[in-house]
Amino acid sequence: GGASWCSPTSTSMALAFWGRGPSEADLAGIGPQVPDRAVVHAARRVFDHGFDGAGNWSFNTAYAAGYGVEAFVTRLRSLEEAELFVGAGIPLVASVSFRSEELEGAGYDTSGHLLTVAWFDTAGDVVCSDPASHELPSNDEVRVVYDRKQLEKAWLDGSGGLVYVIRPPEVPLPPVPVPAEPNW
Repeated sequence: GGASWCSPTSTSMALAFWGRGPSEADLAGIGPQVPDRAVVHAARRVFDHGFDGAGNWSFNTAYAAGYGVEAFVTRLRSLEEAELFVGAGIPLVASVSFRSEELEGAGYDTSGHLLTVAWFDTAGDVVCSDPASHELPSNDEVRVVYDRKQLEKAWLDGSGGLVYVIRPPEVPLPPVPVPAEPNW
């Protein structure tokens, strides 16, 4: 990986969830020995030379949209709103920031990072696919459960609740909570 690869990795995770993403022909220029070829493909396509990294949110959602999904960035006000998306079957890519002691189980510090919110467990904690989880270069360690309050603080304080929403057009967005001001 490289600078800001959490964004194309999370974008690739969301696309894979929907069975979308680059074809074998698209991946032909990436050697078969390379792990996570779809992530490498995404990182190459979203690389922002002005930013010198692959973390440009607009580039990532535009990349996703190229695979027949609707993709946009929005700000959610709480994990309760995030639960509406997950409950509708739509995982989210969330922008977080924290010190390792603020998010138990992460094993790293970050001033800005993206991870995929996959679902909520029965206790209400957040099940994530975290590309930096435990700072281990293994896909076996990507799935992690974060304490709800800790993750919500890392997300709301870190980015103000920003997420990528990536979904096929035939999958409806959840209803906007009333009387809240619409944000999707």
